[in-house]
Amino acid sequence: MTGTLKNKRVLFVLAAAIILLCAAVWLNLKLGKEKGETLTGVDQTPAPTEESQQTMLNIRGDYFNAFREERSDVRAREIDYLRSIINSENSDEDSIVEAQDRLLELVGNMEKEFTVESRIRGKGFLDAAATIRSDSATVVIDGEALSDEEVARILDIVISETGLPAASIKISLGG
Repeated sequence: MTGTLKNKRVLFVLAAAIILLCAAVWLNLKLGKEKGETLTGVDQTPAPTEESQQTMLNIRGDYFNAFREERSDVRAREIDYLRSIINSENSDEDSIVEAQDRLLELVGNMEKEFTVESRIRGKGFLDAAATIRSDSATVVIDGEALSDEEVARILDIVISETGLPAASIKISLGG
């Protein structure tokens, strides 16, 4: 009985890690392609026209929209997986409790991400994408550069919403 419980926990952790790893790899590849295309376009265009600036805004908007869509898809799959454990007649009590706890944590992180992104946009930034975990947060800001004051404002938002220490928060530019 103990071996079965241990195997289920290992499978649960392994499945969650695989889902997150696949999402990270996909996002990394997508970001690498988009950054390469953007840099090539900027290097070849000496003075951006109004049309090219609008195109750049569309590309950035597409990045943040694609990020949110992919994050939502990954989360939906993880939620479905957790619900299947919770609703399975074959799941033991410990696995069910663990899946319920993870589901609650996931929903809480989703709420925090939405709030962080909304508050950052409310501070005048074009867009933001946040990924929050129990021990870290990553925020990608739409923009060309961030001043120390802007980084401090973003950091303050993330700390107040997550309770994480500043050392656990990464802020970068993207899009």
